[in-house]
Amino acid sequence: MTINYKELFNAFWYSFKEAFKWRIWKWFLTGSIGALSGTLQFGEKFFSLNKEKSILYAFIGLVSLFLLRFILIFFKESFKYFHETYKNSVYGEAIIILKDSFANAHAYRKRNGYDDTEFMRIMITFCNNLRDIYNKITDADCSVSLKVPRYDTSVSEHTILTNLTRDVKHGNRDTKTYTETKHNLLGNTAFTYCFNKVMTNAKEKHYINNKINETDNYLSTSKVCYDNGILPYNSELVIPIVPIVPNSDGNLDCHGFLCVDCDVKGAFHSKYDIALLEGVADGIYDLISLRNNFNSFKNIE
Repeated sequence: MTINYKELFNAFWYSFKEAFKWRIWKWFLTGSIGALSGTLQFGEKFFSLNKEKSILYAFIGLVSLFLLRFILIFFKESFKYFHETYKNSVYGEAIIILKDSFANAHAYRKRNGYDDTEFMRIMITFCNNLRDIYNKITDADCSVSLKVPRYDTSVSEHTILTNLTRDVKHGNRDTKTYTETKHNLLGNTAFTYCFNKVMTNAKEKHYINNKINETDNYLSTSKVCYDNGILPYNSELVIPIVPIVPNSDGNLDCHGFLCVDCDVKGAFHSKYDIALLEGVADGIYDLISLRNNFNSFKNIE
């Protein structure tokens, strides 16, 4: 993380100016002579101080108040600066991490034919890289998975979803119970919400929930896979796998959902969190289309 000293100086100067805007300075420097005189007499009577010492201590007190106010403001502004700088460095690093993933995906797409092993390797790499990225963004434990229709090439209201792939660290979630559970679209709030947004061609199609286990009427077919129906995560970001720019006919086939969840509450809130995942969903859309076409052709044979 590179420190911008100019920005730090700006924070210092801003804090210095803000420290002078406190109303108490106006109180001392304008018509409160009577109150100030009374304060000095109080110092003389109860602390046996002469007027010179009373004025000196009053001045020291004012300077101390000013310094305290300045330090607090500067601390707040510095924290904001370092927080934004860290966030920007993380998102910049995300671009570098995903660069190779997209390069491999584009190279694969240019080849003739379909190779399931290579396709799955690329999808797993995307999930692993996204997990590393969101771990840094949230400073918590995140999991990334890719859900697609089990029997269809595109999502519909009757779709049964299956987990195509997941980051390797959280592969233990794919238990026998999870695999045998019927994960229908309408049984999952996040997927239903995103699908409705796709069908209405809404500008924002993502779903965010930062307190899942405290949300009333939140549906998830995965709850039956865990003790007491409590999911192992508290925040969730889901993006439908659709192209950012629709086809010329305006048709948007949803190929599934790209999901990121996190074990802490309030994990996802930045517009960059959403844009990052939307870019990946757009990038893998054609790859999944190629897979669907290959499977459809194979079934015909």
